[in-house]
Amino acid sequence: MVHIAMPDSRVNSSLWAANSSSLDFPQLNDSLDIDVAIIGGGFSGLWSAFHLKSFAPHLQIAIFEAEEIGFGASGRNGGWASTDYPVSRATLIKRHGVESTTRLFNLLDSSINEIGEFSRNFAPRTGFTRSGTLMFARNRGQEHRLRSGEDGDHQWLDQSAASQLLRVHGIRGALFNTKCATVQPYELAIGLAKYLKSKGVLIFTHSRATPIDGGVLVNSVHVGAATIIKATEVFGPANRDFIPLYSIMIATEPLEESLWSEIGNQQRFTFAEGAHLINYAQRTVDNRIAIGGRGARYPWNSMLDTRREETAAVHKRLKKQVIEWFPQLSEVRFTHAWGGAVAITRDWEPYVIWDRTRGIGRLGGYAGDGVTMSYLSARALAAEITERDDESRSLHFVNRAIRQWEPEPLRYLAVNTLVELNGIADREERLTGRPSYLEKIIAPMILR
Repeated sequence: MVHIAMPDSRVNSSLWAANSSSLDFPQLNDSLDIDVAIIGGGFSGLWSAFHLKSFAPHLQIAIFEAEEIGFGASGRNGGWASTDYPVSRATLIKRHGVESTTRLFNLLDSSINEIGEFSRNFAPRTGFTRSGTLMFARNRGQEHRLRSGEDGDHQWLDQSAASQLLRVHGIRGALFNTKCATVQPYELAIGLAKYLKSKGVLIFTHSRATPIDGGVLVNSVHVGAATIIKATEVFGPANRDFIPLYSIMIATEPLEESLWSEIGNQQRFTFAEGAHLINYAQRTVDNRIAIGGRGARYPWNSMLDTRREETAAVHKRLKKQVIEWFPQLSEVRFTHAWGGAVAITRDWEPYVIWDRTRGIGRLGGYAGDGVTMSYLSARALAAEITERDDESRSLHFVNRAIRQWEPEPLRYLAVNTLVELNGIADREERLTGRPSYLEKIIAPMILR
């Protein structure tokens, strides 16, 4: 029998926040004048301040967070620092060319190394481990599809080699990417905040900021600033620039070493089944399995809905998935359940926009790959603001026009239909043993 505990009472109800260090920051009560006002205390805002201080140490910077540091996706995600971009390499080459695509993946690779260096020096509780990611196949359809993804970064492992790394029931092989890292995301956000505070960056929580002429209005207090960065990601006004899609996660109790000896994954690489309906898992620092996935319905008109964070049907499906992978865990308790929204643009690509005339920057749209992408995007924005000669400024998504989503009700009907079709495509592959024909219809509509 599978047991699951109720989410705890913290504002961020994730496993990561429940077992982490914390840091108290004040609310803003008095007016001030600064050089840069950053709205949002997640990875986008924190890394923006980090890079700005690196490029221009003299800048006076303040971060204003409406809730708590790491409240959103930054403190709730699956902890994958990955070079696997939301859009396939082949699609990127068609859109932007080989040179641009190669530059992107090289910078993602170096970004993970830099995140790791920061973690080791300033946030050791993140448990940063760069040991790769294993995307495994459990039916012939998945196997054929994953094998076609082999390239310079992804190595196909046959059943024997894959089983030596992770003993998943029914595994047929796996695609292994050595460049992914595992991290405790909330600890990374807290470590970043502590580091920035030591560098003189002002951080205010429970301080909702709104851009106005000459600065921002924070809790009815005026803050003068020549530069404003909107780092609100999914919490900003969506219009048709992005939609919120909810990712749902659960975690087991800490597993005994004897169980891990049966399961494998001594290296703590991230892992997932190569299904169309997204899933992702890791072995945590304290030896749990934390697994997440999609499946919650898209809310009408892109309105955030906290009820989607506790979608019981997805929690149930994820528990079933874990036990299908590892039948020996059938009696293990699942102690945490949580969720959160991520921002997804129409073409699944991020954006970094700097309006020098108005002094306003924006970044976001990471489609669930924000641990690495937020670092690189923030670097590009900071380089734009300071006019630094930096390779990140030449990335194809810097100052690009954001492709708009369709208006409602088309958006609501299409997105929720596509979520359902992904689940049907998985069932098709299990039954036929071939890559899904339905997916060939879905792929052009998703633009990945």
